[in-house]
Amino acid sequence: MGFESASMEPADGADLMARVARDDEGAFDALVAAYAPKLLRFARRMLGGDAAEAEDAVQEAFVRVWRARRRWRPSACVSTYLFTIVARLCLNRRRWLARRPALDPIEGEGAPAQPGDAAPGPERLAVSRQLGAALAAELAALPRNQRAAILLRHEGGLRYDEIAAALDTSPGAVESLLSRARARLRSRLAGWVSEGNPGSRG
Repeated sequence: MGFESASMEPADGADLMARVARDDEGAFDALVAAYAPKLLRFARRMLGGDAAEAEDAVQEAFVRVWRARRRWRPSACVSTYLFTIVARLCLNRRRWLARRPALDPIEGEGAPAQPGDAAPGPERLAVSRQLGAALAAELAALPRNQRAAILLRHEGGLRYDEIAAALDTSPGAVESLLSRARARLRSRLAGWVSEGNPGSRG
């Protein structure tokens, strides 16, 4: 479906957060550098492609992390902690963003080619961009809790119980949200999967 597995937890993530809890501003800067890019990508998708709102949400999340630094529990997973804060901020923002005109959902979403990768041809690149746009649009059209659940799972790598805590619901409800979201995405993107072009979609 175009989802990529969430990045592994940085090896020094827990150490950075422990140092932040001891008022280490340099560690806080390193924490932001390590986690901000994937949090921004997650927030953009949560907020229907609104890059400015996503940046505001992530900045606010890190402000909250700093303010609450001395309450950090070393046993917690850093990425889960950060994704949960950003998800809740995004869900709150969706309440008033829902009435705003839709923005381009693929701004900043393109992934650069990795070193050593063969450059794709123009036709393949165009199809890839169109598929990315279609996926982003369908994600934006999901009910907000379904979108949050599927992004927390695939972008954040959270477990069902962690998603449930982030969304203030039960693991069973999370399973249902994920099932409905995946079924809708499979249905809406079936043409792309089978043919690779928008003309085959119903």
